[in-house]
Amino acid sequence: MENNIFLFQIDGIELKMKNPYDICIWKDTAECGTCPINGKLICHFHRKYLFSFIGFFFAFAVTAFIGVIIAGYGWFLLGWVGFWLFFFEFWEIRILCSHCPYYAEKGKTLHCIANYSSFKLWKYHPEPMNLSEKIQLLIGFIILIGYPLIFLMIGGQFIFLIITIIEIFIFFGFLIVKRCGNCLNFSCPFNRVKKECVDIFLKKNPVMRKAWEDKGYKTD
Repeated sequence: MENNIFLFQIDGIELKMKNPYDICIWKDTAECGTCPINGKLICHFHRKYLFSFIGFFFAFAVTAFIGVIIAGYGWFLLGWVGFWLFFFEFWEIRILCSHCPYYAEKGKTLHCIANYSSFKLWKYHPEPMNLSEKIQLLIGFIILIGYPLIFLMIGGQFIFLIITIIEIFIFFGFLIVKRCGNCLNFSCPFNRVKKECVDIFLKKNPVMRKAWEDKGYKTD
């Protein structure tokens, strides 16, 4: 009996170290069975979500790469790749990812369905994104998708331009229709999770709830 208690205490310490903010998605999944929003949100990492995100993103990226190279501006793609690294590893991960429950896991890298393995250079921010961060995110996306389009236009690669634009719409359409309606990063400007689901999730996670209510959010 004493050994069982000791093991239970050790497990509790390990879980606390892995989950310092006591976020429910990093707890034992056995608790999910009684959750009223179980299955309505992407609460746990699955490779299929990550692979679909990467697939749709690189569909447009590869088309853009080929078109820009054919246009004779291949060297300028180094600037685009450099912006990828800056945006995904430094800028976006602060203004967007650091507010996500996935970011609350203890560790140096992020384990989520989009920016998997990115370094967590910033501390976790349980509060919602502010207006400045939302505007910065939109600016970042405009630069991300607009950079190659400029060189496709000036290089006269209009077929590649049209295909790339279509793939961009497909990528963001996929996110909005298939991911934004059940994504845990509730304050993202693209998020479409219903308020009743957000409220239930916040009530299950006191650290997040307090941070959100301190910013003026009201749970029903």
